[in-house]
Amino acid sequence: MYLTEVIVVAIGLSMDTFAVSMASGLCRKSFGRAVVLRAIFSLAVFQAGFAAIGWRLGIGFQHLIANFDHWVAFVLLAAIGGKMIWEALQGNKTSQTFDITNWYVLLGISVATSIDALIVGMGLGMLATSILESALVIGVVTLCFAAAGFIIARRFGLRALGKKAEVLGGLVLIAIGTKILFEHLH
Repeated sequence: MYLTEVIVVAIGLSMDTFAVSMASGLCRKSFGRAVVLRAIFSLAVFQAGFAAIGWRLGIGFQHLIANFDHWVAFVLLAAIGGKMIWEALQGNKTSQTFDITNWYVLLGISVATSIDALIVGMGLGMLATSILESALVIGVVTLCFAAAGFIIARRFGLRALGKKAEVLGGLVLIAIGTKILFEHLH
């Protein structure tokens, strides 16, 4: 997988953290800088870490599915993307109150937004992608999107953008999965 593809996948994965950051920023009048930085770094570290764990699992299964790994990557990315789109269109996740000053809530949000990265990491492992570079890119992109979510919420208070961002992220993941499948079939 090329760096540009990893960046695009990272952007798709970051839409959940973007939406959660924005929802957190909208739900409270103010946060101290330390609280926001802790949240941003927690979201980024978990996203990168779960991708690395998934990569290790994917490497373990690579020899078993080498002949159809592209289909697995496609199905995983399409399922994650579809799930993101479905949840964005059906739920009110961005309007829920997330008290990120509570360590348990922050931990729960960090894990919940990183489950998709675990599955994507498995796909990266099956494709024998460099995990150090990929996890770093995923972490940095997540950090940037989480920061952007807080900034946008504080400056503009746009509640509707969260769902649109998740739909876009889902579409991006489906497109990457389709591209991987297309490349391997042709």
